Amino acid sequence: MSATHNIVVLGGNVAGLSISHYILRHIVPAADKETGKQYKLSLVSPSTHYQHKVGAPRALSQPDLVDKVFVPLADSFAGYGSKLEHVQGEAVALEPSSKRITVSGLNDSRSQVTYDSLIIATGVRSASPLWTLHGQHTISADALHETSAAIDRAKTILIAGGGATGVETAGEIGSHWRGKDVTILSGSTQLLANLKDMNVGKKAETQLHNLNVKTEHMTKVTSASKTAEGKMLLMFNNGTTREVDVYIDATGGTPNTSFLPTEWLDSRGKVNTDVATLRGTGAAGVYAIGDVASYSKSNILDIHRAVAPLGYSLWADLTKGSMVKTPLAEKLYKQDQTDFGAIPVGPSGGVGTALGWSLPSFMVKFIKSKTFLFDKVPGIVGGSPYQKIDVGAMPNY
Repeated sequence: MSATHNIVVLGGNVAGLSISHYILRHIVPAADKETGKQYKLSLVSPSTHYQHKVGAPRALSQPDLVDKVFVPLADSFAGYGSKLEHVQGEAVALEPSSKRITVSGLNDSRSQVTYDSLIIATGVRSASPLWTLHGQHTISADALHETSAAIDRAKTILIAGGGATGVETAGEIGSHWRGKDVTILSGSTQLLANLKDMNVGKKAETQLHNLNVKTEHMTKVTSASKTAEGKMLLMFNNGTTREVDVYIDATGGTPNTSFLPTEWLDSRGKVNTDVATLRGTGAAGVYAIGDVASYSKSNILDIHRAVAPLGYSLWADLTKGSMVKTPLAEKLYKQDQTDFGAIPVGPSGGVGTALGWSLPSFMVKFIKSKTFLFDKVPGIVGGSPYQKIDVGAMPNY
Protein backbone atom coordinates (compact mmCIF):
# COMPACT_ATOMS: atom_id res chain seq x y z
CA MET A 1 0.00 0.00 0.00
CA SER A 2 1.17 3.56 -0.71
CA ALA A 3 1.53 6.27 1.93
CA THR A 4 -1.63 7.86 0.54
CA HIS A 5 -4.89 6.19 1.57
CA ASN A 6 -6.82 5.45 -1.63
CA ILE A 7 -10.62 5.59 -1.43
CA VAL A 8 -11.96 3.87 -4.53
CA VAL A 9 -15.51 4.56 -5.72
CA LEU A 10 -16.80 2.13 -8.35
CA GLY A 11 -19.50 3.74 -10.49
CA GLY A 12 -19.86 7.25 -11.89
CA ASN A 13 -23.58 7.85 -12.05
CA VAL A 14 -25.94 9.25 -9.40
CA ALA A 15 -24.78 7.14 -6.44
CA GLY A 16 -21.08 7.30 -7.30
CA LEU A 17 -21.12 11.02 -8.07
CA SER A 18 -23.10 11.91 -4.96
CA ILE A 19 -20.92 10.01 -2.49
CA SER A 20 -17.73 11.19 -4.22
CA HIS A 21 -18.71 14.86 -3.87
CA TYR A 22 -19.60 14.34 -0.22
CA ILE A 23 -16.36 12.55 0.61
CA LEU A 24 -14.15 15.04 -1.21
CA ARG A 25 -15.89 18.06 0.33
CA HIS A 26 -16.28 16.84 3.90
CA ILE A 27 -14.76 13.49 4.83
CA VAL A 28 -11.31 13.82 3.27
CA PRO A 29 -10.66 17.29 4.78
CA ALA A 30 -11.90 16.12 8.21
CA ALA A 31 -9.79 12.95 8.11
CA ASP A 32 -6.74 14.90 6.91
CA LYS A 33 -7.05 17.21 9.90
CA GLU A 34 -7.57 14.48 12.49
CA THR A 35 -5.04 11.89 11.32
CA GLY A 36 -2.36 13.87 9.50
CA LYS A 37 -2.48 11.28 6.70
CA GLN A 38 -3.03 11.86 3.01
CA TYR A 39 -6.15 10.70 1.20
CA LYS A 40 -7.28 10.64 -2.39
CA LEU A 41 -10.35 9.34 -4.21
CA SER A 42 -10.21 7.22 -7.37
CA LEU A 43 -13.47 7.16 -9.31
CA VAL A 44 -13.72 4.14 -11.62
CA SER A 45 -16.33 4.49 -14.35
CA PRO A 46 -16.54 3.03 -17.88
CA SER A 47 -17.76 6.31 -19.31
CA THR A 48 -16.39 9.84 -19.42
CA HIS A 49 -19.98 11.06 -19.03
CA TYR A 50 -22.79 10.98 -16.49
CA GLN A 51 -26.08 9.60 -17.83
CA HIS A 52 -29.34 11.28 -16.85
CA LYS A 53 -31.22 7.97 -16.86
CA VAL A 54 -34.44 9.57 -15.66
CA GLY A 55 -34.68 11.58 -18.88
CA ALA A 56 -34.38 8.67 -21.33
CA PRO A 57 -38.13 8.21 -21.99
CA ARG A 58 -38.51 11.93 -22.81
CA ALA A 59 -35.40 11.83 -25.02
CA LEU A 60 -37.02 9.06 -27.07
CA SER A 61 -39.92 11.35 -27.94
CA GLN A 62 -37.73 14.46 -28.22
CA PRO A 63 -34.37 13.32 -29.66
CA ASP A 64 -33.00 16.86 -29.56
CA LEU A 65 -32.66 16.19 -25.82
CA VAL A 66 -30.34 13.20 -26.25
CA ASP A 67 -27.21 15.34 -25.98
CA LYS A 68 -28.52 16.71 -22.68
CA VAL A 69 -28.85 13.19 -21.26
CA PHE A 70 -25.05 12.94 -21.07
CA VAL A 71 -22.78 15.34 -19.17
CA PRO A 72 -18.94 15.15 -18.99
CA LEU A 73 -17.75 13.98 -15.57
CA ALA A 74 -14.75 16.28 -15.78
CA ASP A 75 -17.04 19.30 -15.44
CA SER A 76 -18.20 18.18 -12.00
CA PHE A 77 -14.79 17.49 -10.47
CA ALA A 78 -12.71 20.39 -11.74
CA GLY A 79 -12.07 21.81 -8.27
CA TYR A 80 -10.66 18.76 -6.48
CA GLY A 81 -7.21 18.73 -8.08
CA SER A 82 -4.91 15.83 -7.13
CA LYS A 83 -7.39 14.58 -4.52
CA LEU A 84 -9.39 13.01 -7.37
CA GLU A 85 -8.40 10.59 -10.10
CA HIS A 86 -10.85 9.39 -12.75
CA VAL A 87 -10.03 5.92 -13.99
CA GLN A 88 -12.00 5.23 -17.16
CA GLY A 89 -12.89 1.58 -17.31
CA GLU A 90 -15.05 -1.19 -15.89
CA ALA A 91 -14.16 -3.28 -12.85
CA VAL A 92 -13.96 -6.89 -14.05
CA ALA A 93 -12.22 -8.65 -11.14
CA LEU A 94 -11.42 -8.03 -7.47
CA GLU A 95 -8.94 -9.82 -5.23
CA PRO A 96 -9.90 -9.21 -1.56
CA SER A 97 -6.59 -10.35 -0.03
CA SER A 98 -4.52 -7.84 -2.05
CA LYS A 99 -7.37 -5.30 -2.32
CA ARG A 100 -6.64 -5.09 -6.03
CA ILE A 101 -9.26 -4.38 -8.71
CA THR A 102 -8.72 -5.26 -12.36
CA VAL A 103 -10.14 -2.56 -14.63
CA SER A 104 -10.91 -3.13 -18.31
CA GLY A 105 -10.41 0.10 -20.23
CA LEU A 106 -10.51 1.25 -23.83
CA ASN A 107 -9.61 -1.38 -26.45
CA ASP A 108 -9.84 -4.02 -23.68
CA SER A 109 -6.67 -2.72 -22.02
CA ARG A 110 -6.20 -3.89 -18.43
CA SER A 111 -4.97 -1.97 -15.41
CA GLN A 112 -4.88 -2.47 -11.64
CA VAL A 113 -6.35 -0.18 -8.99
CA THR A 114 -5.55 -0.84 -5.33
CA TYR A 115 -7.93 0.32 -2.64
CA ASP A 116 -7.67 0.98 1.08
CA SER A 117 -11.37 1.81 1.32
CA LEU A 118 -13.88 0.66 -1.29
CA ILE A 119 -17.32 2.09 -2.09
CA ILE A 120 -19.42 0.05 -4.50
CA ALA A 121 -21.89 2.22 -6.45
CA THR A 122 -22.05 0.26 -9.70
CA GLY A 123 -25.85 0.13 -9.90
CA VAL A 124 -27.62 -2.26 -12.24
CA ARG A 125 -27.19 -3.01 -15.92
CA SER A 126 -30.43 -2.82 -17.89
CA ALA A 127 -31.21 -5.21 -20.72
CA SER A 128 -31.10 -2.25 -23.11
CA PRO A 129 -28.52 0.57 -23.31
CA LEU A 130 -31.45 2.99 -23.49
CA TRP A 131 -31.70 3.01 -19.71
CA THR A 132 -28.19 2.51 -18.29
CA LEU A 133 -24.63 2.85 -19.53
CA HIS A 134 -23.28 -0.15 -21.41
CA GLY A 135 -19.73 1.15 -21.57
CA GLN A 136 -18.93 4.51 -23.16
CA HIS A 137 -21.90 6.92 -23.24
CA THR A 138 -22.00 7.00 -27.05
CA ILE A 139 -23.49 3.49 -27.04
CA SER A 140 -26.55 4.70 -25.12
CA ALA A 141 -26.75 7.94 -27.12
CA ASP A 142 -26.80 5.99 -30.39
CA ALA A 143 -29.46 3.64 -29.02
CA LEU A 144 -31.71 6.58 -28.09
CA HIS A 145 -31.37 8.18 -31.54
CA GLU A 146 -31.88 4.90 -33.40
CA THR A 147 -34.90 3.83 -31.33
CA SER A 148 -36.54 7.23 -31.68
CA ALA A 149 -36.12 7.10 -35.46
CA ALA A 150 -37.46 3.54 -35.56
CA ILE A 151 -40.56 4.53 -33.56
CA ASP A 152 -41.15 7.38 -35.98
CA ARG A 153 -41.27 4.89 -38.88
CA ALA A 154 -43.14 2.14 -37.04
CA LYS A 155 -46.77 1.12 -37.00
CA THR A 156 -46.57 -1.45 -34.19
CA ILE A 157 -44.57 -0.97 -30.98
CA LEU A 158 -44.33 -3.31 -28.01
CA ILE A 159 -42.82 -2.33 -24.65
CA ALA A 160 -41.91 -5.13 -22.23
CA GLY A 161 -41.91 -4.07 -18.59
CA GLY A 162 -44.70 -2.69 -16.45
CA GLY A 163 -42.50 -0.76 -14.04
CA ALA A 164 -41.87 2.97 -14.00
CA THR A 165 -39.58 2.98 -17.04
CA GLY A 166 -42.03 1.00 -19.16
CA VAL A 167 -45.01 3.12 -18.11
CA GLU A 168 -43.14 6.39 -18.73
CA THR A 169 -41.94 5.18 -22.14
CA ALA A 170 -45.43 4.07 -23.16
CA GLY A 171 -46.80 7.42 -22.04
CA GLU A 172 -44.23 9.35 -24.06
CA ILE A 173 -44.86 7.30 -27.19
CA GLY A 174 -48.64 7.42 -26.80
CA SER A 175 -48.57 11.21 -26.33
CA HIS A 176 -46.04 12.11 -29.02
CA TRP A 177 -46.96 9.58 -31.72
CA ARG A 178 -50.73 9.44 -31.90
CA GLY A 179 -52.09 6.70 -34.13
CA LYS A 180 -49.38 4.12 -33.45
CA ASP A 181 -50.35 0.61 -32.31
CA VAL A 182 -48.65 0.60 -28.89
CA THR A 183 -48.78 -2.23 -26.33
CA ILE A 184 -47.16 -2.51 -22.90
CA LEU A 185 -46.66 -5.87 -21.15
CA SER A 186 -46.78 -5.80 -17.37
CA GLY A 187 -45.50 -9.33 -16.67
CA SER A 188 -47.63 -9.18 -13.50
CA THR A 189 -51.27 -8.71 -12.56
CA GLN A 190 -51.01 -4.94 -13.04
CA LEU A 191 -48.72 -2.07 -13.88
CA LEU A 192 -46.36 -0.73 -11.19
CA ALA A 193 -46.85 -3.92 -9.20
CA ASN A 194 -43.88 -3.10 -6.94
CA LEU A 195 -45.86 -0.33 -5.24
CA LYS A 196 -47.94 -1.09 -2.16
CA ASP A 197 -50.81 1.10 -3.35
CA MET A 198 -52.35 -0.95 -6.17
CA ASN A 199 -54.50 1.98 -7.24
CA VAL A 200 -51.44 3.78 -8.60
CA GLY A 201 -50.92 1.08 -11.22
CA LYS A 202 -54.62 1.04 -12.07
CA LYS A 203 -54.60 4.81 -12.58
CA ALA A 204 -51.55 4.47 -14.83
CA GLU A 205 -53.35 1.90 -16.95
CA THR A 206 -56.37 4.20 -17.30
CA GLN A 207 -54.18 7.13 -18.34
CA LEU A 208 -52.37 4.97 -20.90
CA HIS A 209 -55.71 3.69 -22.23
CA ASN A 210 -56.71 7.31 -22.80
CA LEU A 211 -53.58 7.59 -24.99
CA ASN A 212 -54.67 4.46 -26.92
CA VAL A 213 -51.93 2.35 -25.35
CA LYS A 214 -53.00 -1.24 -24.77
CA THR A 215 -51.95 -3.20 -21.69
CA GLU A 216 -51.43 -6.96 -21.42
CA HIS A 217 -50.86 -8.52 -18.01
CA MET A 218 -49.03 -11.71 -16.97
CA THR A 219 -47.22 -11.73 -20.31
CA LYS A 220 -43.45 -11.83 -20.71
CA VAL A 221 -41.15 -11.91 -23.72
CA THR A 222 -39.02 -15.06 -23.65
CA SER A 223 -37.08 -14.40 -26.87
CA ALA A 224 -36.70 -11.68 -29.48
CA SER A 225 -35.13 -11.95 -32.92
CA LYS A 226 -35.03 -9.84 -36.07
CA THR A 227 -36.74 -11.19 -39.20
CA ALA A 228 -35.43 -10.93 -42.76
CA GLU A 229 -37.91 -8.08 -43.29
CA GLY A 230 -36.45 -6.11 -40.37
CA LYS A 231 -39.34 -6.69 -37.95
CA MET A 232 -38.97 -8.10 -34.44
CA LEU A 233 -40.29 -11.63 -33.85
CA LEU A 234 -41.25 -12.04 -30.21
CA MET A 235 -42.04 -15.24 -28.33
CA PHE A 236 -44.06 -15.04 -25.11
CA ASN A 237 -44.29 -17.15 -21.98
CA ASN A 238 -47.72 -18.41 -23.06
CA GLY A 239 -46.20 -19.96 -26.19
CA THR A 240 -47.57 -17.40 -28.66
CA THR A 241 -45.55 -15.25 -31.04
CA ARG A 242 -45.99 -11.81 -32.55
CA GLU A 243 -44.21 -9.61 -35.07
CA VAL A 244 -43.82 -5.90 -34.32
CA ASP A 245 -41.92 -3.05 -35.93
CA VAL A 246 -40.24 -1.91 -32.71
CA TYR A 247 -39.56 -3.84 -29.51
CA ILE A 248 -38.41 -1.94 -26.41
CA ASP A 249 -37.10 -3.92 -23.44
CA ALA A 250 -37.79 -2.02 -20.22
CA THR A 251 -37.82 -5.02 -17.89
CA GLY A 252 -35.29 -3.83 -15.36
CA GLY A 253 -31.67 -4.79 -14.79
CA THR A 254 -29.06 -7.02 -13.20
CA PRO A 255 -26.79 -5.83 -10.37
CA ASN A 256 -23.29 -4.94 -11.62
CA THR A 257 -21.56 -7.29 -9.19
CA SER A 258 -20.27 -10.17 -11.32
CA PHE A 259 -16.68 -9.16 -10.49
CA LEU A 260 -17.19 -9.29 -6.72
CA PRO A 261 -16.62 -12.24 -4.36
CA THR A 262 -19.86 -14.23 -4.05
CA GLU A 263 -19.62 -14.15 -0.26
CA TRP A 264 -20.15 -10.39 -0.41
CA LEU A 265 -23.51 -10.78 -2.17
CA ASP A 266 -27.08 -11.69 -1.25
CA SER A 267 -29.35 -14.09 -3.16
CA ARG A 268 -30.27 -11.32 -5.64
CA GLY A 269 -26.65 -10.58 -6.48
CA LYS A 270 -26.65 -7.30 -4.53
CA VAL A 271 -23.95 -6.29 -2.05
CA ASN A 272 -24.93 -7.32 1.47
CA THR A 273 -25.01 -4.00 3.30
CA ASP A 274 -25.72 -3.01 6.89
CA VAL A 275 -28.78 -0.80 6.62
CA ALA A 276 -27.79 1.74 9.26
CA THR A 277 -24.11 2.23 8.40
CA LEU A 278 -23.92 1.22 4.69
CA ARG A 279 -20.90 -0.95 5.49
CA GLY A 280 -20.63 -4.11 3.45
CA THR A 281 -21.00 -7.15 5.68
CA GLY A 282 -18.52 -9.26 3.69
CA ALA A 283 -15.28 -7.38 4.40
CA ALA A 284 -13.93 -4.47 6.45
CA GLY A 285 -13.44 -1.15 4.68
CA VAL A 286 -16.09 -1.92 2.05
CA TYR A 287 -19.32 0.07 1.63
CA ALA A 288 -22.20 0.10 -0.86
CA ILE A 289 -24.78 2.65 -1.94
CA GLY A 290 -27.61 2.84 -4.47
CA ASP A 291 -29.31 0.14 -6.51
CA VAL A 292 -26.39 -2.27 -6.15
CA ALA A 293 -26.75 -2.41 -2.35
CA SER A 294 -29.06 -4.82 -0.52
CA TYR A 295 -30.78 -2.05 1.45
CA SER A 296 -31.99 -0.16 -1.62
CA LYS A 297 -35.54 0.02 -2.93
CA SER A 298 -34.18 1.59 -6.11
CA ASN A 299 -35.32 5.18 -5.81
CA ILE A 300 -33.40 8.44 -5.60
CA LEU A 301 -34.14 8.90 -1.89
CA ASP A 302 -32.39 5.60 -1.14
CA ILE A 303 -29.25 7.20 -2.56
CA HIS A 304 -29.68 10.73 -1.23
CA ARG A 305 -30.44 9.79 2.37
CA ALA A 306 -27.61 7.24 2.47
CA VAL A 307 -24.85 9.67 1.44
CA ALA A 308 -24.20 11.29 4.84
CA PRO A 309 -24.45 8.02 6.84
CA LEU A 310 -21.98 6.31 4.51
CA GLY A 311 -19.71 9.34 4.75
CA TYR A 312 -19.83 9.16 8.54
CA SER A 313 -19.05 5.43 8.54
CA LEU A 314 -16.04 6.05 6.30
CA TRP A 315 -14.82 8.90 8.53
CA ALA A 316 -15.22 6.76 11.66
CA ASP A 317 -13.20 3.96 10.08
CA LEU A 318 -10.50 6.30 8.75
CA THR A 319 -10.01 7.96 12.15
CA LYS A 320 -10.31 4.81 14.28
CA GLY A 321 -7.41 4.74 16.72
CA SER A 322 -6.62 8.43 16.26
CA MET A 323 -6.91 11.07 18.97
CA VAL A 324 -9.90 12.81 17.42
CA LYS A 325 -10.24 16.41 18.57
CA THR A 326 -13.34 17.38 16.58
CA PRO A 327 -15.55 14.32 16.08
CA LEU A 328 -18.30 14.40 13.49
CA ALA A 329 -21.87 13.90 14.60
CA GLU A 330 -22.92 10.30 14.09
CA LYS A 331 -25.25 9.76 11.15
CA LEU A 332 -27.19 6.55 10.59
CA TYR A 333 -29.40 5.64 7.66
CA LYS A 334 -33.06 4.94 8.34
CA GLN A 335 -35.09 3.75 5.42
CA ASP A 336 -38.52 5.22 4.72
CA GLN A 337 -40.83 2.21 4.55
CA THR A 338 -43.41 4.03 2.45
CA ASP A 339 -43.24 4.07 -1.33
CA PHE A 340 -41.96 7.11 -3.16
CA GLY A 341 -42.18 7.89 -6.85
CA ALA A 342 -43.58 10.19 -9.50
CA ILE A 343 -44.26 8.41 -12.80
CA PRO A 344 -45.18 10.60 -15.78
CA VAL A 345 -47.70 9.28 -18.30
CA GLY A 346 -46.96 11.82 -21.01
CA PRO A 347 -46.11 15.51 -20.52
CA SER A 348 -49.47 16.49 -18.99
CA GLY A 349 -49.34 14.46 -15.78
CA GLY A 350 -49.07 10.96 -14.43
CA VAL A 351 -49.30 8.93 -11.24
CA GLY A 352 -47.28 8.65 -8.08
CA THR A 353 -47.09 8.05 -4.37
CA ALA A 354 -45.33 9.66 -1.41
CA LEU A 355 -45.64 9.35 2.38
CA GLY A 356 -48.42 6.80 1.94
CA TRP A 357 -50.54 9.07 -0.26
CA SER A 358 -51.31 8.89 -3.97
CA LEU A 359 -50.10 11.93 -5.91
CA PRO A 360 -52.64 13.70 -8.13
CA SER A 361 -51.79 13.96 -11.81
CA PHE A 362 -51.23 17.73 -11.74
CA MET A 363 -48.65 17.31 -8.97
CA VAL A 364 -46.77 14.67 -10.99
CA LYS A 365 -46.72 17.15 -13.86
CA PHE A 366 -45.20 19.78 -11.59
CA ILE A 367 -42.65 17.37 -10.06
CA LYS A 368 -41.50 15.50 -13.15
CA SER A 369 -43.75 15.22 -16.22
CA LYS A 370 -43.12 18.73 -17.48
CA THR A 371 -39.30 18.57 -17.56
CA PHE A 372 -38.26 14.98 -16.69
CA LEU A 373 -35.79 16.72 -14.36
CA PHE A 374 -33.53 17.90 -17.20
CA ASP A 375 -33.43 21.25 -15.41
CA LYS A 376 -31.96 19.49 -12.37
CA VAL A 377 -29.06 17.81 -14.20
CA PRO A 378 -26.42 20.52 -13.49
CA GLY A 379 -27.20 20.32 -9.78
CA ILE A 380 -27.18 16.52 -9.78
CA VAL A 381 -23.83 16.30 -11.56
CA GLY A 382 -22.35 19.10 -9.45
CA GLY A 383 -23.49 17.52 -6.18
CA SER A 384 -25.53 20.54 -5.12
CA PRO A 385 -27.31 18.80 -2.20
CA TYR A 386 -23.92 17.99 -0.61
CA GLN A 387 -22.41 21.44 -0.22
CA LYS A 388 -22.90 21.09 3.54
CA ILE A 389 -22.08 18.11 5.71
CA ASP A 390 -25.66 17.91 6.97
CA VAL A 391 -28.01 16.67 4.25
CA GLY A 392 -31.73 17.45 4.07
CA ALA A 393 -34.43 14.82 3.76
CA MET A 394 -35.04 15.77 0.13
CA PRO A 395 -32.36 16.60 -2.45
CA ASN A 396 -32.18 20.32 -3.19
CA TYR A 397 -30.83 20.70 -6.70
